[in-house]
Amino acid sequence: MIKQFTQQSPQEAFLEVRELHYSAGSQEPFHAHEQGQLIYPVNGVAKIRSEQNVWVVAPGHALWLPGRLPHGLEAIGNVVTHNLYMTPAASATFSRHSRSLAVTPLFQSLTVAGLEKTADPQRSQLLHDLLHNELLRLQDIALCHITLPHDRRIRQLCDALCSDLSQRETLAWWGKRVGASERTLARLFREETQLSFTEWRQQMHLVEAVCHLARGTTISNLSSTLGYASSSAFIAMFRKKLGVSPQRYIGRYL
Repeated sequence: MIKQFTQQSPQEAFLEVRELHYSAGSQEPFHAHEQGQLIYPVNGVAKIRSEQNVWVVAPGHALWLPGRLPHGLEAIGNVVTHNLYMTPAASATFSRHSRSLAVTPLFQSLTVAGLEKTADPQRSQLLHDLLHNELLRLQDIALCHITLPHDRRIRQLCDALCSDLSQRETLAWWGKRVGASERTLARLFREETQLSFTEWRQQMHLVEAVCHLARGTTISNLSSTLGYASSSAFIAMFRKKLGVSPQRYIGRYL
């Protein structure tokens, strides 16, 4: 189901609002469009992926994707998203790079209003102006996110880790598998992801942890799936990275 609001004249066609519904496990394949797009879940958790990045976006958070950036979406559970599309010119002015943003209650209310059909051009213009103003006020935040490397050797390593979440082999072990020294792999991780190998793996675990929690996986089962020695060790990592325990995170966002 899609609801949308679009400004009527070309001069005013700056914002378009759509509401999209996804069933649990459904996927939107990779695609790109000229307009920039702001995606934020009203309900449920969305995993959004570009060729080089994976983000997990929960209610209260939003992801800005610049125009022409190929991206896809996976619904973790049943998901409803509100999506703002901007003209190519306005998109470039707002940001040419992806951004993670905190959604305000006012912004949420304005997008809901933007879904309503109205024949009143004055109301449409006022709503457009308010949406634009509030969009510019949204603050950048850190989302659960991983960067996927370009280099074939560490990309092979990263793909394997994502496929087997309990994998705990060392970087030296992986070096023998992909044909590179431990030192080379360590350098490449820093250059391409801005994280060490250990930090990247931990961040990937965090991304997957949020997805598993959204699916209803228990803390004990999740800790085992991710290869942690105990639930307390996993909870400590989660709290250190996101500032709250998994239980509080579930209560706040899921």
